Amino acid sequence: MLTTDQKPTVQDFPTATLVVGGPWFRGRQLDSRPAVVVCPLGGPDLPGEPTMVVVWFFTLGAPEPGDNVQAMFPHELTPLDDTLTTMNPDVFRDIVCSLRRGRFAYDDGVQLRATVRRAWRERTGLADADPAERHTSHRS
Repeated sequence: MLTTDQKPTVQDFPTATLVVGGPWFRGRQLDSRPAVVVCPLGGPDLPGEPTMVVVWFFTLGAPEPGDNVQAMFPHELTPLDDTLTTMNPDVFRDIVCSLRRGRFAYDDGVQLRATVRRAWRERTGLADADPAERHTSHRS
């Protein structure tokens, strides 16, 4: 958890963290809307510690790189006190359906897809809640 004088870092936004942020469109940042963290931005082409996270603005439709899947700096995001297992069931269902239709660059969506599947099993009673997957609050 962050104190008020700490700046958020990539580590404060693990995969599947629900956030609010403003996506970018044609060089302008739009109004804030909900999103979910896909992964830290990194890999072999970007050495060093990641400084950004990839987020999916799921209210804008199925994931499409550039349109609604974008890299954001941690200071551009506000974490929500909700999780995939506690969020509104209709919104969760929309995420599941959109996730199936969309695509991510590279293998960015692999961990998010696995986390959404675990949340679906937990929500439907097919699996017990995994204490390691419960990060209920990321509020600063």
